[in-house]
Amino acid sequence: MKHLLILLTLGLAGCQAVTPAPALPVPAKPTPNPRPVTTMPLAPLNPALELKIRQQAQYIEALLSQNDALAAKFIASPATPAGPAVAVMAPEPSPPPNPPPVPPPAQAASVEPTLMPNADGVIDLAAVTADTKPGEPVNPFAVRIASAESVREVTLHVSGILAGAVPCAIINDRPVQAGETVESLLLERIEPDAVWLRFAGHRLRLPASEKPARVRLPL
Repeated sequence: MKHLLILLTLGLAGCQAVTPAPALPVPAKPTPNPRPVTTMPLAPLNPALELKIRQQAQYIEALLSQNDALAAKFIASPATPAGPAVAVMAPEPSPPPNPPPVPPPAQAASVEPTLMPNADGVIDLAAVTADTKPGEPVNPFAVRIASAESVREVTLHVSGILAGAVPCAIINDRPVQAGETVESLLLERIEPDAVWLRFAGHRLRLPASEKPARVRLPL
């Protein structure tokens, strides 16, 4: 028993005298070598482009300065008191304008009968004048007969018509204008293809043709 106590005492003393083992050094991580950075040389700017960039920078600085001055002026200016509210009245609608007066319908002009050469190229104006009573319309298709003693026959040949500012017709190989007289017949109007004549209140229309027309006039 005595030996056991001695052994325990020595064991405890030996455990207290044992020094701890030193810690092993931790190897440090190797620092990677930085890669060399290669920089490309900048190309020189175009003088015109450089001048333009400088001008734009000056323009921007001037705008910023003007903006700052306006902001400071706005802050420094006193607030304008609001005036009394004014009611705005809507304008009254103007009455619609009166519609223009509608002119009365024009009366249809009475159509004056016109005599033209028949199939034989004859206009018997003597018979028409003898058979027509005053105020009665003339029937150009009626068959009339007049005595030869009271008739004078003239030949009218419209061979051509000259258009222009003052139209002219060639009747019986003679140039004639409107307002002149041909064989006691008044030339009233000249059309591109015919002429209008008047005799004793009757109107005749002679077309331009190679064939002459015969007009029987009363004596």
